[in-house]
Amino acid sequence: MPEQSQLLLNFPTRPEFDFSNFVVSDGSRFAFDAARNFCSQSDPTFQSLFLFGQKNLGKTHLLLSIGNLAAEKGTRALYIKGADFCDKIGDGEPSQSQQTLKKLMEVDYFLLDDVEALGLSITAQEKLYHIYNTVIEKGGKVAFASYYSPDNIKNAENYLTSRFQWGMLAEIEPIDDTTTAKIIHKLAKDIHLSLPENIIDFLLSRIPRDFISLQNAVKVLNRESYVQKKKVTLPLLKKALKIP
Repeated sequence: MPEQSQLLLNFPTRPEFDFSNFVVSDGSRFAFDAARNFCSQSDPTFQSLFLFGQKNLGKTHLLLSIGNLAAEKGTRALYIKGADFCDKIGDGEPSQSQQTLKKLMEVDYFLLDDVEALGLSITAQEKLYHIYNTVIEKGGKVAFASYYSPDNIKNAENYLTSRFQWGMLAEIEPIDDTTTAKIIHKLAKDIHLSLPENIIDFLLSRIPRDFISLQNAVKVLNRESYVQKKKVTLPLLKKALKIP
């Protein structure tokens, strides 16, 4: 696979990331609605979206959902992670950096994940500022995701922080245990798998809370239960999910 394809995601891609399978909780309702409105058919009231919150809460899921829906509408979206942006744009070879920069400025939707990584590169921040202004001025949209809120990103330049705060800010808060347990119950029920309460409690304490991680865990347990022809127990779970 070419290096360019590894760094930049063109859409449609990763169909498992979609608004239809994002598990909405009280802590993510506002972010979910903001992201869906951001790329809806009707013109949203904001061109810039900044999602933030702890790991494994669905920020990447929402960014990729935006890109997939944008592609369905016939518009072009590109996704890149912050570390790749720094390597390719901030500190990359000049000719390749300029070529990638041009691609990113030509899109209708520019999607940047793990924004906090840009704190390590002033050059990358300057390039992002240029992309932001160019895409917005031509009527495009930019969406970001970060572990931190804009004003808490370490070493972020003031001019970039102000751009992050221009648009809609949406925090994704942790999913409570009750909601997560309901999600696991539903995922198991959908594939006719029985999971005792002690198994669900153990999963809550040991695996990430994002939808894909929960779904993958349930699928692996279902497969292992089928192969061994046994009900799901803690020993079976630990072996299947490689949990010590």
